[in-house]
Parts: sequence; structure tokens; C-alpha cells
Amino acid sequence: MTSSVLPLPRRRAHLAVYARWQALDFVMNVGVISLVVFGLLGVIALMDLHSTEVAFAASGKAIPLAGKLMMFMQIWGMFAAVAPLLATTGIVSQDRTAGYSRFLFAKPLSPRSFYLQSWLVRFAGYLVLGALLVSVYSLYEPPSFGWRFLADMAMSYVAIGGIVFLLSVVTRFDGLLAAVFLLVADVAWAKWEGAPGLKHAVTFLLPLVSHLGAPHYWLLGINQLQKVTDVPFPTKWVVWNVGYGLACLLLGLYLLRKVSLTKA
Repeated sequence: MTSSVLPLPRRRAHLAVYARWQALDFVMNVGVISLVVFGLLGVIALMDLHSTEVAFAASGKAIPLAGKLMMFMQIWGMFAAVAPLLATTGIVSQDRTAGYSRFLFAKPLSPRSFYLQSWLVRFAGYLVLGALLVSVYSLYEPPSFGWRFLADMAMSYVAIGGIVFLLSVVTRFDGLLAAVFLLVADVAWAKWEGAPGLKHAVTFLLPLVSHLGAPHYWLLGINQLQKVTDVPFPTKWVVWNVGYGLACLLLGLYLLRKVSLTKA
């Protein structure tokens, strides 16, 4: 007498479980390094600012608020541009190159859901990292941390992180190519923005890298003339760059169904 063997249903993976692992991966591989690097840059900036204050005090003057904000903007602009690049580099390509994909998706799991969640987890980690760094900096010098910092960081992350995500889907050299692409886009806009014909049309296929820092002036309330004032929100530049990043993110999610996740 034989008994039939019923196949056991395959257990589905739970995204919430992967979220904890993705958050730990961000902290260990990106968060700690970013905290150390940008923390040291912040300390150097504060030391430079305080030495400048001493020089001004010796002549009976004080550094104006606009001057302090401009010095902060230099390091803030670096963080807002570089940190999203560091946070998202290798988001897809690293798993594919190292051969982790075949294990991650051994259970029924949508690659699009998995990597979108990873992108969002890194987004949250990036916001926490920036909030922590600014909060510590504000203990010594202006500006104070507020909701505009979160908005500014969110815009930078979507604009840059979306591009890196798309490149990570199609190549293992996503971080390097993203940096080169942004540099080429900046040069193309600078040279061809006012050019006639095809050259000018090409610029509309590229992000407005030169205006990625426009929200920083709105954030700090300082204009291009280094005067503290109420700066209007740069809607045009934000919509362009954030929209470009979102389009790249959506294209990358679509391509996840078309490309192989098991080949480098």
C-alpha cells in the first residue's frame, strides 16, 4: 500500500524581516563610515569658523550670521550631494555581483518590492544620519535643525538616489557611472544651455545638476548675494531634479523584471 505525498506549499518571504537586515546593512556599511567622515568634516569646519571668529574679534568685529551660514552651506552642500550617492551605490548590483540574489529570492519574493524597500530603508537612514549631524553641529553654531532640513535632504536623495538605483539595476559600476554622469550633465548644461539646435535639446535629457543646491538657499534663508532674507522655494529646479530622479527609480523598478539578477 502506497501513500501519496502532497507537495508542501512554498513559504513566502516577509519583507518586514528583510527590512531589519537592510537597516543593519546600511548602518554597518554606510552609516558608520558616513558618520565618521562627515562628522570629521563638521569638526574641521567648526574649528575653521572659530579661528575666523578669533581673527575677527581681534579687530573688534564679529562674523555676521550670513557668513556663518555660508560656511555651513559649503559642508552641507557636500553632504547633500555625496551622502545619497554613498547610500545607494550597489543597492542592486552588489547582490548580483556577489551572488546573493539567488539566496535572497529562493523564497517567493518580488525583486521590485525588495529593492524598493531597500531604497526606502536607506532613505530613512540617510535622513536620520543628516538629522544627527546637523543637530550636533547646531549645538555650537547656527543653523538650528528644523523640518526644512528633512525636506532638503529628501529632495537630494530622490534626485540622486533615483539615478543611482537605475544604474545599479543595469551595471555593477553604478556609483562610478553616476558620479561621471552627474559631472557630464553639469558640463553639458553649462556649455549647451544657450546653444541652438540639437545640443540644446540634449540638455533636456539630463538632470539640472547646477541647480541641485538651489533648495539649500531656501533652507538657510540666504540669497545668492549672501544676505539673510526670505528665499522663495525653488519650485522649478526641485520639480525638474526630483522628477528626473523619480523617473529613473520607476524605470529601474520596471527593468528589474527584464534583467537577470543572478549574473554580474
